[in-house]
Amino acid sequence: MGSGRSFSRPSSRLRNIGLGSVFALFIFYLLLPHSFDSDSLFNINISRPRVQFDFRRHGVVAANPGKAARVKGTMKDTFWRYREAAWGMDEVRPISGGTRTSRNGWAATLVDTLTTTLVMGLEKEFMLELDYVVDTLNFSHAIDLVDPFETTIRYLGALVSTVDLLDAGFTTLSKPVPQETRDALLRQAVFLADKLAPGFDSPTGMIWPRINFTEGVGCREIPGERPYPDYNHATIGPARAGSNWLENYGLSRLTGDPIYAANATKAWKPLVYNKWKEQWPGLIDAPWDIMTGTPFDEQRSWGAGHDSYYEYLIKAHILSPTDEHSTKYRDRWIQAVESTRDHLLFRGTVNSRSESYPNAPLFLHQYRSGWIVNEMGHLACFAGGNMMLGGTYLMRPDIVALGKELVETCRRTYEATATGIGPEYWHWDPAGQVSAFTADTEWHQMQRNKTGWWVIDARWMLRPETVESYFYAYRITGEKKYQDWAWDAYTAYVRAAKADHGYAEVQDVTRPPGPDNQNDNAESFWGAETLKYLYLIFCDDKVASLDEWVFSTEAHPFRILDWNSK
Repeated sequence: MGSGRSFSRPSSRLRNIGLGSVFALFIFYLLLPHSFDSDSLFNINISRPRVQFDFRRHGVVAANPGKAARVKGTMKDTFWRYREAAWGMDEVRPISGGTRTSRNGWAATLVDTLTTTLVMGLEKEFMLELDYVVDTLNFSHAIDLVDPFETTIRYLGALVSTVDLLDAGFTTLSKPVPQETRDALLRQAVFLADKLAPGFDSPTGMIWPRINFTEGVGCREIPGERPYPDYNHATIGPARAGSNWLENYGLSRLTGDPIYAANATKAWKPLVYNKWKEQWPGLIDAPWDIMTGTPFDEQRSWGAGHDSYYEYLIKAHILSPTDEHSTKYRDRWIQAVESTRDHLLFRGTVNSRSESYPNAPLFLHQYRSGWIVNEMGHLACFAGGNMMLGGTYLMRPDIVALGKELVETCRRTYEATATGIGPEYWHWDPAGQVSAFTADTEWHQMQRNKTGWWVIDARWMLRPETVESYFYAYRITGEKKYQDWAWDAYTAYVRAAKADHGYAEVQDVTRPPGPDNQNDNAESFWGAETLKYLYLIFCDDKVASLDEWVFSTEAHPFRILDWNSK
């Protein structure tokens, strides 16, 4: 409604001056020394903080081409061994050469590594994957019930991100991808997202733990897989509620259809706008009953089942700072980090490498129904990099410092093993705290006395989280030690994991590497995440700059372009 004031039409002369000024400003903008694409003129955000270290301004050569080429060669080797033994299957058995159906039979390894082959410029391998996805892959039929968490981060994220990368001209291909192929890839993403949509059909909008693609309904896990088999309602952890936003926001931006972003926003809204009292603000009790929108238990953690909820809070804010919920995502992440600092971060009792590290390691604890639990896993090693990313973006050096210490802690678990690789889980004696777990065996006591911590699950499952944090630490600080640590990790991985048909899980990182110390499994994240992050540590820093891209929890990059989802 108007103010009631009269409107005076400006004179023709004034209008001409005004139009001339606007035109002059437009020409001035075009002449500025910056690069932009077709969207950038409408997405200028001069206040966006710089995250990535300015290597050139500081006279630092970021890349190590020789090491980048070595990592790229390992990815190429991974691709062709899969191609020869398991093309179109979810996974290759890297020791026997058999196959494994782990993700509904949709060629998980092939789809999940689309963005890796494209980022690395492996054109032949990328085009083979792209042609398969466009011409052969069929999401209408699923083997077994569908896990929407894994399907979203591995499949949907890969498809949406690949379109984003192609649209940005990320990699120069000798033969550009035809527009119709790009559009067919986007249609595959839309089809899959529509098949996942029934997962959001709960009374709260929180996503079901499984989806029956045949019947088109969300459902619980099969009886043997339910975490609380005697409870009548479906429950999920924070990671399942939150790890939809980046992928679905990206799809809405590419299609112009707000429904995908709306579903993902609704799915984690009960946690973001938590109506229940939080003992430690920002740290969510879990799991949650999706029918009532209430916490079912009192577990708080940055580890499995919780991790990517916290990861996505700050990444959602960075990806779309103008989204109506963006400041809330930022504030909830800050709350979570500050509560973690105050209640879950404690040092160990032994400083095993005082000449290298001035302090005893800082460990990330968990909370379980009244207990502070001295247990940390490889999955939680993402937290250091996430805190460095968010702390840098928000100009919080105190949070960056916490992140750096957690990255260092995970590095120390690598240094202490026979393989040079950190374990799946470990315990420690926390200084000044009652321990939920103690070193009861002679083997554990020996480890504790030497390092201050002991291994309780010695596997390495080709996981990326430690090198993921090295990637953020290097790109944010420019400190070469993170490149050195990454190279140590890479050489240890290849030495311990290389098998006849790919790269295999390590049975026991505390034993020397060798064929007798491997399991016949290879998850898709080896190529999708671990090798991608290693490559990005050694390639040119302009490749996937942290000022231009946000990485999903599966390492699929999404362009930072503001978009109004209303």
